[in-house]
Amino acid sequence: MATEQMNQDRELVEGILGGEKDRFGVLVEKYQRQLYRFLRGMSLDHDEAADVLQNAFIRAYEKLDTLRGGERFRVWIYSIAANQARNYLRDKARVIPLTGDGLPELEEDREAEVDREKLGELVCRALDGLTGEQKMVVVMRIYNEMPFKEVAESCGMTVSKAKVTYHRAMKTLSRWLTPAADRLGFSSQELPK
Repeated sequence: MATEQMNQDRELVEGILGGEKDRFGVLVEKYQRQLYRFLRGMSLDHDEAADVLQNAFIRAYEKLDTLRGGERFRVWIYSIAANQARNYLRDKARVIPLTGDGLPELEEDREAEVDREKLGELVCRALDGLTGEQKMVVVMRIYNEMPFKEVAESCGMTVSKAKVTYHRAMKTLSRWLTPAADRLGFSSQELPK
């Protein structure tokens, strides 16, 4: 399946570079949802993610001739989106307030019935507490189900560094989320591993 996807992408890129500019829309259609989810996982709201996504596709279109044969378009477009998100977040200079031992502050009523949506919110808040690099690796690995090799290529790091970054981030998330999940009545088994 991955080889078939790479072949399709390569054919589309070659067609675009050969003058069939409208074929770029096929690539946009193919990747926009997963890239949007990736960008939302990077703490961008809907409008921010949509703007960054548009900028990433514009950048990819302008620089398409630098992609050798279109063989790794998926990894390439993720790295462009990641760079655009990093630039946006750096320019915005987001500051995420943390409390106590680093756990993002929770405002829900502890006596109220807590459902899976609140657990998801807890996980999202914890993700916001990670470094940008850690968050990017975790989102690509878990939510986009990318292998470490593609994560590493997209983030411009070695596979070893991607694995170390991922495992450190997961330890941090576990350290933050386990006590909070216990307080809220969730099993640690329900947290991401």
